Formats: sequence, structure tokens, C-alpha cells
Amino acid sequence: MKKFTRIAALTAASVVGAGIAMTATAGHASADTGVWDRVAACESSGNWSINTGNGFYGGLQFTQSTWQAYGGTQYAARADLASKSAQIATAQKVLASQGPGAWPVCSVRAGLTSSNGSGAVTVTKSTTQKSTATQRTTTQRSTNERSTTVNRSSERTEVTAPTRHAKGGATVTVKSGDTLAKLASAHQVKGGWERLFALNDDIVKNPNLIFVGQQLTLS
Repeated sequence: MKKFTRIAALTAASVVGAGIAMTATAGHASADTGVWDRVAACESSGNWSINTGNGFYGGLQFTQSTWQAYGGTQYAARADLASKSAQIATAQKVLASQGPGAWPVCSVRAGLTSSNGSGAVTVTKSTTQKSTATQRTTTQRSTNERSTTVNRSSERTEVTAPTRHAKGGATVTVKSGDTLAKLASAHQVKGGWERLFALNDDIVKNPNLIFVGQQLTLS
């Protein structure tokens, strides 16, 4: 009887110990980097070191001000110079502060939420980078071979921009990596990308598809 009691006590202790271990493991959930890969695929075709000179950097297309404001410079001077894990770690801070709307279209396309975009990330050091000039030339050569889309929602590779009808007001020329949302934010268009889309509905037929070289009316 005493032997049975001892075995039962040991078994109970093992179960409790296993419960504690399971709880500890659950408390250290890792980030769903897959969802960030999908956001990057939408924002930059998955190129984590992209810098085309349009003011947005890295796989998740940080502006320099956002990269600095959320501590990205502890990893690298710009997002495109940082490792993928460093960009994700910084993006998680943006996500916690602004929510998925910080990537207004691509978060929807990728299924990004405040829950699945958070979690522990092991940040690795930046890999050796090419010189800015070499990197920019290589990236530009690659991006010139395909059309620029707002959300990479289409795999079409049309590169000829439709001709726009003459309009008054300020204009901006679309560069590789641009989206309606980014242009509306960068040029402070009242009404956001929806207004920019409405202003250019004569040449932009799909808000998810714009072309390098198009001249868009800003007002």
C-alpha cells in the first residue's frame, strides 16, 4: 500500500511538472513570420533589401521617419540595410502602436492581425551589404523588368503606362515600389488613396495596379 501511494505521488508530481513546462512553453510563443513574408511579398515582392530611391525601404517598405521612431536604427541606419528579423521586430512595434492599418492594403491581402503579427523574434545581425549605388542599380535593373502594382495583387508584367488626359494641378510620376496609399501619404492628399484614385480614374482603372512612368494628378 505504501509503495502504491509513493508511485501515485510521483505520477502526480510528473503531471504537474509537465503542466508547468507546457505553460512555460506557451508563454514564449514565437512570431508568425509567415504572415510578415506575405506582407513583404505584397509590399516589395519579398525583397527585404530593396531601395529604389522612392523614400520607402526594406521588405515592409518603412519610411525613414518610421524606422527611426520605432527604434529600427539600433539595427541599421535604414530598413533595407537591416536583416529580415530586425525589420520584423521593428514592424511589430509599429503594429502594436498603429495596428495592421499601418499597411492599409497589404495587411488585408496578407491576413495580418495584431495577434498573428506579434510574438518573440530572434534578431540576427545584418548581412554584409553592397554599396548603396551598386544595390540601387541592381534593384532598378530588376524592377524595370516588371510593372509596379499597388499590392502585387496581379502577376501581369505590363510595363507600358496608359496615356493620361491633360489635367491641371500638381502631378507626381510613379516610380518602382509606389502605391496609391504611399503616394497619397507622401504628398498629403486629403482623402487618402481613395481621393487619389478618384482624381486619376481616367487612367487608373484598378486601384491595385499602377504603372512606372504614369503621371498622377495630386489635386
